[in-house]
Amino acid sequence: MESTPFIEWLEGKKKTLFCPGIPGAGKTMIASIVIDHLKASFSDSKTGNAFLYCTYKRQDNQEVDDLLASLLGQLTPWKSTIPESVRKLYQEHLDGQKGRLSRNEIYGALSSITKTNSRTFIIIDALDECKEDRIRNELLSEVYKLQEGSDIRLMVTFRPSIELEPPNSMTKLEIRACEEDIDQYLSGQMSGLCTIVRKNNELQRKIKDRILILVDGMYVRHPLRV
Repeated sequence: MESTPFIEWLEGKKKTLFCPGIPGAGKTMIASIVIDHLKASFSDSKTGNAFLYCTYKRQDNQEVDDLLASLLGQLTPWKSTIPESVRKLYQEHLDGQKGRLSRNEIYGALSSITKTNSRTFIIIDALDECKEDRIRNELLSEVYKLQEGSDIRLMVTFRPSIELEPPNSMTKLEIRACEEDIDQYLSGQMSGLCTIVRKNNELQRKIKDRILILVDGMYVRHPLRV
């Protein structure tokens, strides 16, 4: 939260922050912290906040149009009044004569809303869990197009095993647990270990050093058992 890339993304315009991280590094935890920070810091009607969490358990319900529609559904309530573009779509589809919203309709409404915002934050967590590369790249492409006409600040977390198409404004910030944080957490766990370990500082240091090597940047918390 205090890193230069994050601050530049938070305060810049039309910025994209790519945050790769290995499994267990804390990507979703960081994304949730950022979401809470944005909600607390930017609660005015001129700032839009929308968040997507991709999960393999719902891959069939997370096509590009579904994800864009979710963004639209989240950004609309932030406005003090319902935008005319959304009212129009509602009336056109109210009687059931037209099917679900087309991508062009969703995009048009999103573009209309984001253009009236002072800034719009979009957080996409676990993008790697989308079913196909096509979905990931099409979703990003649509957001990039919106970004051309509006101040959209996009943050994406994903496993580094996938390749994403970056925009010109992209900055990369790896999510990785630092040794100081892990060491501090482990120190707090030592009091719950057996007496032999609690009374032997050298043994505690060996245990922590070994765990630091094994976790290799992960930050999944589990109680120690020795």
